Amino acid sequence: MNKNYVIDTMFDYFQLEGKTAIVTGAANGIGAGIASMLAGLGVNVVACDIEDGPLEKTVGAIAAAGGEITAVHCDISVPADVEKTIALALNKYGALHILVNNAAGCGGGKKIDDMTDPEWDRLINLNLTCVYKFIMKVYPVFKAQKYGKIVNISSGAAITGDWSDPHYAAAKGGVISLSRELAVEFAKDHIYINTVAPGLVQTRMVLPWEGVEENNILVGRIGTPKDIAATVAFLASAASDYFTGQTICPNGGSWMY
Repeated sequence: MNKNYVIDTMFDYFQLEGKTAIVTGAANGIGAGIASMLAGLGVNVVACDIEDGPLEKTVGAIAAAGGEITAVHCDISVPADVEKTIALALNKYGALHILVNNAAGCGGGKKIDDMTDPEWDRLINLNLTCVYKFIMKVYPVFKAQKYGKIVNISSGAAITGDWSDPHYAAAKGGVISLSRELAVEFAKDHIYINTVAPGLVQTRMVLPWEGVEENNILVGRIGTPKDIAATVAFLASAASDYFTGQTICPNGGSWMY
């Protein structure tokens, strides 16, 4: 088999080489995995987070491996930070093609009886409203060029429910519904928007519960950031041009959706 033929065919199929992507929450876990995989496929990655130290470490490792990646401090709840991130992508790379909304926060295992209104408001804002606002800042760019790929990271909790954190599940469910609604409105401009709703993944967010549900995973293991990144890479690529408004659930067979 001709290895160069295989590589050329792969890159032609995905058509990611030379594209530019913003990945939010890219310092750790799933976000770092997404940034690494996209950079490995030839994407110019603008990686943003509020954790500057871990972000610089992640970006440094990806750059050392040969990826084209830039770190930027971005609090997705601050409009000026969002605008700065988009401007950086456009100014440095000349275009923007992909937005991955991965940044999020968890609720800390709150039951409904223990949750306060401010806690509800905080997670709905961070996990849903900020996703909407980031999309709407990018939308004029994608609309003008008649092309864009948006991948929003939701959660299995939005589909199956969970034992706690109803505000988290509600916000992540809102991300799915928002993506579907915007898919209808954006289609005429060739802007594709899809959602990834992972099952259990080896990140610091699930460490306290690791092992609790592992026996219910058909493939026999908890997911890794790479598992989720592979799904995102597909949805960000030309290979998924017949997908919009869809929710993909990489979960090892934990549930069927």
